[in-house]
Amino acid sequence: MHPRIAEQNDAQVNAGPRLLVCDDSDEQRNALSVLLQAHGYEVDEAADGQSALQLLKARPYAMLLLDLQMPQTDGFDVLAYAQKHMPKLSVVLLSGLAAEEIGDGLNRLPRHELPPLLLKPININQLVQIIELTLAGELP
Repeated sequence: MHPRIAEQNDAQVNAGPRLLVCDDSDEQRNALSVLLQAHGYEVDEAADGQSALQLLKARPYAMLLLDLQMPQTDGFDVLAYAQKHMPKLSVVLLSGLAAEEIGDGLNRLPRHELPPLLLKPININQLVQIIELTLAGELP
């Protein structure tokens, strides 16, 4: 086998769970992706809700990390889609919204329940712990 093909195959075998990070802030999305990759996760990025929906429809993900406040197709729209069409997809919400705004968005969801929610600025150690516990089946 050609060495380059062997390297690609090894990389695919050793890859961690694939996560989708959706945040309209380039700075926050990129920083979060780099940190999660350093923890061994494969990361795809979406800069808006519409891009996140396209990626969710195109490939399977172990988890969606989702900003709630985005223009046009916001995080609540993406979460509503995931709850309806991908009920087994693990989701962690990332938000800087006030509690009453989150409550208003809750009414737009099919299941009227929120997955784990971290308020910005995100503590990366706390996020990694939530990801690990969720993927291990120890958190809903």
